[in-house]
Amino acid sequence: MVSELTLTPQAVECIDSPKQRVLFRGVAAAAAEPQVRNAFGIVYGDLAPIRVAGDLVFGKLTSVAEEVRKQEGLVAATDDDDGSSAALLATSRQLFDLIDGDQSGGIDREELANSPDLMALILHNANDSNTEAADAFMKLADENRDGVISFVEFVNAIAKQDQLPQLNSVDDALAAALQSRSSDQSTTKKKRGLGLRKSPEERFEAMLDQCLQWETDLGCGPESDDTSMLEDECVVDVELELKATNNDKDGRLLQVLKGSLIGARCEPVVEALKMVYMEYSPLRLGGDIIFKLLGKVVDNQVAKANRE
Repeated sequence: MVSELTLTPQAVECIDSPKQRVLFRGVAAAAAEPQVRNAFGIVYGDLAPIRVAGDLVFGKLTSVAEEVRKQEGLVAATDDDDGSSAALLATSRQLFDLIDGDQSGGIDREELANSPDLMALILHNANDSNTEAADAFMKLADENRDGVISFVEFVNAIAKQDQLPQLNSVDDALAAALQSRSSDQSTTKKKRGLGLRKSPEERFEAMLDQCLQWETDLGCGPESDDTSMLEDECVVDVELELKATNNDKDGRLLQVLKGSLIGARCEPVVEALKMVYMEYSPLRLGGDIIFKLLGKVVDNQVAKANRE
């Protein structure tokens, strides 16, 4: 399952849904960490509610992965050695999403004309009006002539530097658009929800903080600024090494705990788990169960370490 949903960074940027991009980035990051991937495998195999809900999500994401692999092949210059194409795709995606005001996955002529930061880049002639510049860009980018510019068409237009050299400064356009968006949002105050129960987002953040505290309590904190390396004295590592087999219940929970500690230090994994926790209530319930089980494991390991 993980292999089928593991996409290249370039392919992920071709996904229109921001939430789905978060999920696919998390899958790729988890696949690159053997212990995180192992933890997911154990949870999927041992908890039926997680397995059922996971299969439903997997079915939806599989079709997305199949479609986006086809789109990736349509994007110009996605294979390079220095990573410049991947960086351009990521920056282009951010700019594209800012221009796509209704989040439809496509930019129409009106949205294009209402984006002053992009218009400043595509104006060839100072005497051209925004309408003329928008028409010229639509003619260049809208390859299938449906009146809407898809992300793939947008990126390919950027790649046509001989026809549209100003778009080589897409970073500048993104910076300007982000600054404008930030100014607009600064005047809007975020309202907290009413009621005593914490929101799913608040509960997830609390669990993440607790996971990082477990890391400290178990002696599994990072050695230095390199958060990919955990200390050799980690209680979880020692316990796993001492056990003759890790296939019993305690051993499998320890493996899940180990993967959780590593995953908590991996931003794409954290963001994907947060998205799942907030958007899929069956998986949120499963996450709460796993968190409680791991809490008991931590308490037992800390008590045992104190006795020794």
